[in-house]
Amino acid sequence: MGKKHKSSSLRSKAVHFVTDLTTGLLNPISDKPPSSAPPLPDEEEDESKRDQLASITEEDHQSKDEPDTSSFSAFLGSLLSSHPKDQQEDEEAESSDTSSSSSSSSVNTMKETTTSVAKKSLLSKYKQHFKNFYQAVKLSKDRKGVNTAEVKTDDDDGLEMKQMQDKHETATTVVQAIIIPETSEPSLLLTDQSRRSLYSSLPALVQGRKWILLYSTWRHGISLSTLYRKSLLWPGLSLLVVGDRKGSVFGGLVEAPLIPTDKKYQGTNSTFVFTDKSGQPTIYRPTGANRFYTLCSKDFLALGGGGRFALYLDSELLSGSSAYSETYGNACLATSQDFDVKEVELWGFVYGSKYDEILALSKTRESGICRW
Repeated sequence: MGKKHKSSSLRSKAVHFVTDLTTGLLNPISDKPPSSAPPLPDEEEDESKRDQLASITEEDHQSKDEPDTSSFSAFLGSLLSSHPKDQQEDEEAESSDTSSSSSSSSVNTMKETTTSVAKKSLLSKYKQHFKNFYQAVKLSKDRKGVNTAEVKTDDDDGLEMKQMQDKHETATTVVQAIIIPETSEPSLLLTDQSRRSLYSSLPALVQGRKWILLYSTWRHGISLSTLYRKSLLWPGLSLLVVGDRKGSVFGGLVEAPLIPTDKKYQGTNSTFVFTDKSGQPTIYRPTGANRFYTLCSKDFLALGGGGRFALYLDSELLSGSSAYSETYGNACLATSQDFDVKEVELWGFVYGSKYDEILALSKTRESGICRW
Protein backbone atom coordinates (compact mmCIF):
# COMPACT_ATOMS: atom_id res chain seq x y z
CA MET A 1 0.00 0.00 0.00
CA GLY A 2 2.89 2.40 0.77
CA LYS A 3 4.43 1.82 -2.62
CA LYS A 4 1.17 2.58 -4.37
CA HIS A 5 0.72 5.83 -2.39
CA LYS A 6 4.27 6.97 -3.17
CA SER A 7 3.87 6.23 -6.89
CA SER A 8 0.59 8.15 -7.04
CA SER A 9 2.09 11.18 -5.22
CA LEU A 10 5.12 11.16 -7.51
CA ARG A 11 2.85 11.01 -10.51
CA SER A 12 0.76 13.93 -9.27
CA LYS A 13 3.93 15.98 -8.64
CA ALA A 14 5.19 15.16 -12.10
CA VAL A 15 1.88 16.24 -13.58
CA HIS A 16 1.99 19.57 -11.75
CA PHE A 17 5.59 20.09 -12.78
CA VAL A 18 4.88 19.41 -16.43
CA THR A 19 1.88 21.68 -16.41
CA ASP A 20 3.78 24.55 -14.80
CA LEU A 21 6.68 24.05 -17.19
CA THR A 22 4.52 24.03 -20.28
CA THR A 23 2.47 26.97 -19.08
CA GLY A 24 5.50 29.10 -18.38
CA LEU A 25 7.72 28.21 -21.30
CA LEU A 26 5.40 27.37 -24.12
CA ASN A 27 2.64 29.42 -25.62
CA PRO A 28 -0.78 27.73 -25.53
CA ILE A 29 -2.05 26.25 -28.74
CA SER A 30 -4.94 28.43 -29.74
CA ASP A 31 -7.28 28.35 -32.66
CA LYS A 32 -6.45 31.94 -33.63
CA PRO A 33 -2.97 32.95 -34.81
CA PRO A 34 -1.05 35.40 -32.52
CA SER A 35 -1.11 39.08 -33.55
CA SER A 36 2.21 40.93 -33.86
CA ALA A 37 0.86 44.38 -32.90
CA PRO A 38 0.54 45.31 -29.19
CA PRO A 39 -2.97 45.08 -27.93
CA LEU A 40 -4.97 48.23 -27.33
CA PRO A 41 -6.52 48.96 -23.91
CA ASP A 42 -9.92 47.69 -25.06
CA GLU A 43 -8.33 44.63 -26.54
CA GLU A 44 -6.49 43.92 -23.25
CA GLU A 45 -9.81 43.89 -21.40
CA ASP A 46 -11.30 41.57 -24.00
CA GLU A 47 -8.31 39.28 -23.75
CA SER A 48 -8.55 39.13 -19.93
CA LYS A 49 -12.22 38.27 -20.21
CA ARG A 50 -11.41 35.52 -22.71
CA ASP A 51 -8.75 34.11 -20.31
CA GLN A 52 -11.28 34.06 -17.45
CA LEU A 53 -13.85 32.28 -19.63
CA ALA A 54 -11.21 29.82 -20.76
CA SER A 55 -10.19 29.08 -17.15
CA ILE A 56 -13.83 28.58 -16.15
CA THR A 57 -14.49 26.21 -19.03
CA GLU A 58 -11.26 24.34 -18.26
CA GLU A 59 -12.32 23.85 -14.62
CA ASP A 60 -15.73 22.59 -15.77
CA HIS A 61 -14.12 20.09 -18.12
CA GLN A 62 -11.76 18.86 -15.43
CA SER A 63 -14.63 18.46 -12.95
CA LYS A 64 -16.40 16.23 -15.47
CA ASP A 65 -13.25 14.12 -16.13
CA GLU A 66 -13.24 15.15 -19.78
CA PRO A 67 -10.00 16.03 -21.64
CA ASP A 68 -9.45 19.67 -22.63
CA THR A 69 -8.09 19.92 -26.12
CA SER A 70 -7.94 23.74 -26.21
CA SER A 71 -4.22 23.89 -25.24
CA PHE A 72 -1.14 21.71 -25.33
CA SER A 73 -0.77 21.68 -21.53
CA ALA A 74 -4.32 20.52 -21.01
CA PHE A 75 -3.75 17.75 -23.56
CA LEU A 76 -0.59 16.52 -21.78
CA GLY A 77 -2.35 16.75 -18.42
CA SER A 78 -5.18 14.58 -19.62
CA LEU A 79 -2.74 11.96 -20.85
CA LEU A 80 -0.54 11.87 -17.71
CA SER A 81 -3.14 12.33 -14.96
CA SER A 82 -5.20 9.42 -13.75
CA HIS A 83 -7.24 9.13 -10.59
CA PRO A 84 -6.11 6.60 -8.03
CA LYS A 85 -9.63 5.27 -7.77
CA ASP A 86 -9.72 4.61 -11.50
CA GLN A 87 -6.42 2.75 -11.26
CA GLN A 88 -7.77 0.65 -8.42
CA GLU A 89 -10.87 -0.13 -10.43
CA ASP A 90 -8.70 -1.19 -13.38
CA GLU A 91 -6.71 -3.55 -11.15
CA GLU A 92 -9.90 -5.04 -9.71
CA ALA A 93 -11.29 -5.49 -13.23
CA GLU A 94 -8.14 -7.34 -14.29
CA SER A 95 -8.34 -9.66 -11.27
CA SER A 96 -12.02 -10.30 -11.87
CA ASP A 97 -11.35 -11.03 -15.55
CA THR A 98 -8.75 -13.66 -14.67
CA SER A 99 -11.03 -15.27 -12.09
CA SER A 100 -14.08 -15.40 -14.35
CA SER A 101 -12.33 -16.55 -17.53
CA SER A 102 -13.06 -20.20 -16.84
CA SER A 103 -16.72 -19.66 -15.99
CA SER A 104 -17.32 -17.33 -18.96
CA SER A 105 -16.10 -19.99 -21.39
CA SER A 106 -18.65 -22.49 -20.10
CA VAL A 107 -21.37 -19.85 -20.08
CA ASN A 108 -20.54 -18.87 -23.66
CA THR A 109 -20.72 -22.53 -24.69
CA MET A 110 -24.16 -22.89 -23.11
CA LYS A 111 -25.31 -19.65 -24.72
CA GLU A 112 -24.13 -20.81 -28.14
CA THR A 113 -25.91 -24.15 -27.65
CA THR A 114 -29.19 -22.54 -26.59
CA THR A 115 -28.91 -19.99 -29.40
CA SER A 116 -28.43 -22.70 -32.02
CA VAL A 117 -31.38 -24.70 -30.63
CA ALA A 118 -33.54 -21.57 -30.63
CA LYS A 119 -32.52 -20.75 -34.19
CA LYS A 120 -33.36 -24.27 -35.34
CA SER A 121 -36.78 -24.15 -33.65
CA LEU A 122 -37.52 -20.73 -35.13
CA LEU A 123 -36.40 -21.92 -38.57
CA SER A 124 -38.67 -24.96 -38.41
CA LYS A 125 -41.58 -22.77 -37.31
CA TYR A 126 -40.94 -20.32 -40.14
CA LYS A 127 -40.75 -23.22 -42.61
CA GLN A 128 -44.07 -24.60 -41.40
CA HIS A 129 -45.73 -21.18 -41.55
CA PHE A 130 -44.37 -20.58 -45.04
CA LYS A 131 -45.61 -23.99 -46.18
CA ASN A 132 -49.11 -23.30 -44.82
CA PHE A 133 -49.11 -19.86 -46.44
CA TYR A 134 -48.04 -21.32 -49.80
CA GLN A 135 -50.78 -23.97 -49.70
CA ALA A 136 -53.40 -21.34 -48.83
CA VAL A 137 -52.29 -19.09 -51.68
CA LYS A 138 -52.26 -22.02 -54.11
CA LEU A 139 -55.77 -23.09 -53.05
CA SER A 140 -57.10 -19.56 -53.45
CA LYS A 141 -55.53 -19.30 -56.92
CA ASP A 142 -57.08 -22.61 -57.97
CA ARG A 143 -60.51 -21.50 -56.79
CA LYS A 144 -60.08 -18.15 -58.49
CA GLY A 145 -59.04 -19.89 -61.71
CA VAL A 146 -62.12 -22.11 -61.62
CA ASN A 147 -64.39 -19.15 -61.00
CA THR A 148 -62.70 -17.18 -63.76
CA ALA A 149 -63.11 -20.13 -66.14
CA GLU A 150 -66.78 -20.35 -65.25
CA VAL A 151 -67.21 -16.64 -65.76
CA LYS A 152 -65.39 -16.82 -69.08
CA THR A 153 -67.54 -19.74 -70.16
CA ASP A 154 -70.68 -17.84 -69.24
CA ASP A 155 -69.38 -14.76 -71.03
CA ASP A 156 -68.51 -16.81 -74.13
CA ASP A 157 -71.95 -18.43 -74.17
CA GLY A 158 -73.61 -15.06 -73.79
CA LEU A 159 -71.44 -13.62 -76.54
CA GLU A 160 -72.27 -16.52 -78.87
CA MET A 161 -75.98 -16.16 -78.15
CA LYS A 162 -75.75 -12.43 -78.79
CA GLN A 163 -73.92 -13.01 -82.07
CA MET A 164 -76.54 -15.55 -83.16
CA GLN A 165 -79.33 -13.15 -82.27
CA ASP A 166 -77.60 -10.36 -84.17
CA LYS A 167 -77.17 -12.59 -87.22
CA HIS A 168 -80.80 -13.69 -87.03
CA GLU A 169 -81.97 -10.09 -86.73
CA THR A 170 -79.73 -9.06 -89.63
CA ALA A 171 -81.02 -11.91 -91.80
CA THR A 172 -84.61 -11.04 -90.89
CA THR A 173 -84.02 -7.40 -91.79
CA VAL A 174 -82.48 -8.35 -95.13
CA VAL A 175 -85.35 -10.73 -95.91
CA GLN A 176 -87.94 -8.11 -95.05
CA ALA A 177 -86.23 -5.67 -97.39
CA ILE A 178 -86.65 -8.06 -100.34
CA ILE A 179 -89.40 -7.05 -102.75
CA ILE A 180 -91.16 -10.21 -103.92
CA PRO A 181 -93.16 -10.40 -107.17
CA GLU A 182 -96.91 -10.62 -107.08
CA THR A 183 -98.78 -13.91 -107.15
CA SER A 184 -101.77 -14.88 -109.23
CA GLU A 185 -103.68 -15.63 -105.99
CA PRO A 186 -102.91 -16.01 -102.28
CA SER A 187 -101.19 -19.18 -101.07
CA LEU A 188 -102.74 -21.33 -98.38
CA LEU A 189 -99.33 -22.62 -97.28
CA LEU A 190 -96.74 -19.84 -97.76
CA THR A 191 -96.65 -16.61 -95.83
CA ASP A 192 -95.02 -13.47 -97.19
CA GLN A 193 -92.03 -14.07 -94.89
CA SER A 194 -91.61 -17.62 -96.20
CA ARG A 195 -91.95 -16.44 -99.77
CA ARG A 196 -89.23 -13.82 -99.24
CA SER A 197 -86.85 -16.44 -97.82
CA LEU A 198 -87.53 -18.90 -100.62
CA TYR A 199 -87.34 -16.16 -103.26
CA SER A 200 -83.81 -15.22 -102.17
CA SER A 201 -82.82 -18.91 -102.54
CA LEU A 202 -84.13 -19.25 -106.08
CA PRO A 203 -81.69 -19.23 -109.01
CA ALA A 204 -81.12 -15.82 -110.55
CA LEU A 205 -82.70 -17.12 -113.78
CA VAL A 206 -86.21 -17.13 -112.27
CA GLN A 207 -85.96 -14.17 -109.90
CA GLY A 208 -88.05 -11.20 -110.93
CA ARG A 209 -90.71 -13.33 -112.59
CA LYS A 210 -94.35 -13.45 -111.47
CA TRP A 211 -95.68 -16.39 -109.52
CA ILE A 212 -98.59 -18.31 -111.05
CA LEU A 213 -100.41 -21.08 -109.21
CA LEU A 214 -100.23 -23.91 -111.77
CA TYR A 215 -101.87 -26.51 -109.51
CA SER A 216 -103.50 -26.75 -106.08
CA THR A 217 -105.57 -29.48 -104.44
CA TRP A 218 -108.23 -27.00 -103.28
CA ARG A 219 -108.76 -25.62 -106.81
CA HIS A 220 -107.91 -28.45 -109.21
CA GLY A 221 -108.76 -31.51 -107.14
CA ILE A 222 -106.74 -34.21 -105.39
CA SER A 223 -105.03 -36.01 -108.24
CA LEU A 224 -101.39 -36.72 -109.04
CA SER A 225 -102.18 -37.06 -112.76
CA THR A 226 -103.75 -33.58 -112.74
CA LEU A 227 -100.60 -32.21 -111.11
CA TYR A 228 -98.49 -33.77 -113.91
CA ARG A 229 -100.80 -32.33 -116.55
CA LYS A 230 -100.83 -28.80 -115.06
CA SER A 231 -97.00 -28.79 -114.91
CA LEU A 232 -97.05 -28.78 -118.74
CA LEU A 233 -98.41 -25.21 -118.77
CA TRP A 234 -95.00 -23.68 -118.10
CA PRO A 235 -91.76 -25.62 -118.52
CA GLY A 236 -88.82 -24.76 -116.33
CA LEU A 237 -88.23 -24.53 -112.63
CA SER A 238 -91.35 -24.83 -110.46
CA LEU A 239 -91.87 -24.80 -106.69
CA LEU A 240 -93.71 -27.77 -105.15
CA VAL A 241 -95.17 -26.95 -101.70
CA VAL A 242 -96.76 -29.55 -99.38
CA GLY A 243 -98.52 -29.03 -96.04
CA ASP A 244 -99.28 -31.86 -93.60
CA ARG A 245 -102.11 -31.97 -91.10
CA LYS A 246 -99.76 -31.17 -88.17
CA GLY A 247 -98.91 -27.73 -89.55
CA SER A 248 -95.52 -28.30 -91.19
CA VAL A 249 -94.83 -26.84 -94.63
CA PHE A 250 -92.12 -28.33 -96.88
CA GLY A 251 -91.38 -29.21 -100.51
CA GLY A 252 -88.78 -28.60 -103.18
CA LEU A 253 -87.76 -26.90 -106.41
CA VAL A 254 -88.36 -29.22 -109.36
CA GLU A 255 -87.94 -29.12 -113.15
CA ALA A 256 -91.23 -28.93 -115.06
CA PRO A 257 -92.85 -30.49 -116.90
CA LEU A 258 -93.16 -33.47 -114.55
CA ILE A 259 -93.48 -36.47 -116.86
CA PRO A 260 -94.02 -40.00 -115.48
CA THR A 261 -91.04 -42.13 -116.55
CA ASP A 262 -91.27 -44.82 -113.86
CA LYS A 263 -87.57 -45.51 -113.06
CA LYS A 264 -85.79 -42.58 -114.69
CA TYR A 265 -84.84 -39.54 -112.63
CA GLN A 266 -85.04 -36.04 -114.03
CA GLY A 267 -84.00 -32.54 -112.97
CA THR A 268 -80.72 -30.64 -112.51
CA ASN A 269 -78.46 -29.54 -109.67
CA SER A 270 -80.39 -26.24 -109.50
CA THR A 271 -83.11 -28.04 -107.55
CA PHE A 272 -83.34 -28.23 -103.75
CA VAL A 273 -85.67 -29.34 -100.94
CA PHE A 274 -86.76 -27.22 -97.98
CA THR A 275 -88.71 -27.31 -94.73
CA ASP A 276 -90.51 -24.50 -92.96
CA LYS A 277 -91.29 -25.93 -89.52
CA SER A 278 -90.31 -22.84 -87.51
CA GLY A 279 -91.46 -20.14 -89.94
CA GLN A 280 -87.95 -19.72 -91.36
CA PRO A 281 -87.34 -22.05 -94.33
CA THR A 282 -84.26 -24.28 -94.24
CA ILE A 283 -82.79 -25.09 -97.65
CA TYR A 284 -81.02 -28.37 -98.52
CA ARG A 285 -79.13 -28.24 -101.80
CA PRO A 286 -77.61 -31.15 -103.76
CA THR A 287 -74.58 -32.75 -102.10
CA GLY A 288 -73.19 -34.16 -105.37
CA ALA A 289 -73.41 -37.74 -104.12
CA ASN A 290 -75.76 -38.68 -106.99
CA ARG A 291 -78.17 -37.20 -109.53
CA PHE A 292 -81.39 -38.57 -108.07
CA TYR A 293 -83.26 -35.25 -108.13
CA THR A 294 -86.89 -36.03 -109.13
CA LEU A 295 -88.59 -39.35 -109.87
CA CYS A 296 -92.04 -39.23 -111.46
CA SER A 297 -94.23 -42.30 -111.60
CA LYS A 298 -97.93 -42.96 -112.11
CA ASP A 299 -98.04 -44.33 -108.59
CA PHE A 300 -95.95 -41.74 -106.73
CA LEU A 301 -93.85 -38.59 -106.91
CA ALA A 302 -90.46 -38.59 -105.12
CA LEU A 303 -87.67 -36.07 -104.59
CA GLY A 304 -84.13 -37.16 -103.74
CA GLY A 305 -82.80 -40.69 -103.42
CA GLY A 306 -79.95 -42.91 -102.39
CA GLY A 307 -81.56 -45.20 -99.83
CA ARG A 308 -84.61 -43.14 -98.82
CA PHE A 309 -86.58 -40.34 -100.47
CA ALA A 310 -86.37 -36.80 -99.14
CA LEU A 311 -90.06 -36.40 -100.04
CA TYR A 312 -92.54 -39.03 -101.20
CA LEU A 313 -96.22 -38.50 -102.23
CA ASP A 314 -98.60 -41.30 -103.16
CA SER A 315 -100.81 -41.34 -106.28
CA GLU A 316 -103.83 -39.93 -104.45
CA LEU A 317 -101.87 -37.11 -102.74
CA LEU A 318 -103.33 -38.16 -99.41
CA SER A 319 -100.26 -39.45 -97.58
CA GLY A 320 -96.52 -39.32 -97.85
CA SER A 321 -93.17 -39.74 -96.09
CA SER A 322 -89.86 -37.94 -95.61
CA ALA A 323 -86.42 -39.18 -94.54
CA TYR A 324 -82.71 -38.57 -95.03
CA SER A 325 -81.52 -38.74 -98.65
CA GLU A 326 -77.97 -38.82 -100.00
CA THR A 327 -78.95 -36.47 -102.82
CA TYR A 328 -79.66 -33.48 -100.56
CA GLY A 329 -78.28 -34.60 -97.19
CA ASN A 330 -81.49 -33.43 -95.57
CA ALA A 331 -83.21 -34.18 -92.29
CA CYS A 332 -86.86 -35.22 -92.13
CA LEU A 333 -88.81 -32.39 -93.76
CA ALA A 334 -92.21 -33.14 -92.21
CA THR A 335 -93.27 -33.32 -88.57
CA SER A 336 -92.77 -37.10 -88.73
CA GLN A 337 -91.49 -39.52 -91.35
CA ASP A 338 -95.01 -40.59 -92.28
CA PHE A 339 -97.63 -37.85 -92.59
CA ASP A 340 -101.08 -37.08 -93.95
CA VAL A 341 -101.29 -34.50 -96.73
CA LYS A 342 -103.44 -31.43 -96.18
CA GLU A 343 -102.61 -29.25 -99.21
CA VAL A 344 -100.37 -29.41 -102.27
CA GLU A 345 -99.43 -26.43 -104.48
CA LEU A 346 -97.27 -26.07 -107.59
CA TRP A 347 -96.02 -22.58 -108.47
CA GLY A 348 -94.55 -21.57 -111.80
CA PHE A 349 -92.34 -18.50 -112.49
CA VAL A 350 -93.62 -16.82 -115.66
CA TYR A 351 -92.37 -13.92 -117.74
CA GLY A 352 -94.42 -10.75 -117.56
CA SER A 353 -95.31 -10.97 -121.27
CA LYS A 354 -96.74 -14.51 -120.85
CA TYR A 355 -98.40 -13.95 -117.51
CA ASP A 356 -101.98 -13.27 -118.67
CA GLU A 357 -101.95 -16.15 -121.13
CA ILE A 358 -100.69 -18.74 -118.65
CA LEU A 359 -103.02 -17.41 -115.97
CA ALA A 360 -106.05 -17.93 -118.23
CA LEU A 361 -104.98 -21.47 -119.07
CA SER A 362 -104.46 -22.35 -115.40
CA LYS A 363 -108.07 -21.36 -114.64
CA THR A 364 -109.67 -23.30 -117.52
CA ARG A 365 -112.17 -25.92 -116.44
CA GLU A 366 -111.47 -29.49 -117.33
CA SER A 367 -113.98 -32.33 -117.29
CA GLY A 368 -113.57 -34.97 -114.63
CA ILE A 369 -111.83 -32.65 -112.09
CA CYS A 370 -113.52 -32.26 -108.75
CA ARG A 371 -113.70 -28.67 -107.49
CA TRP A 372 -113.99 -27.59 -103.85
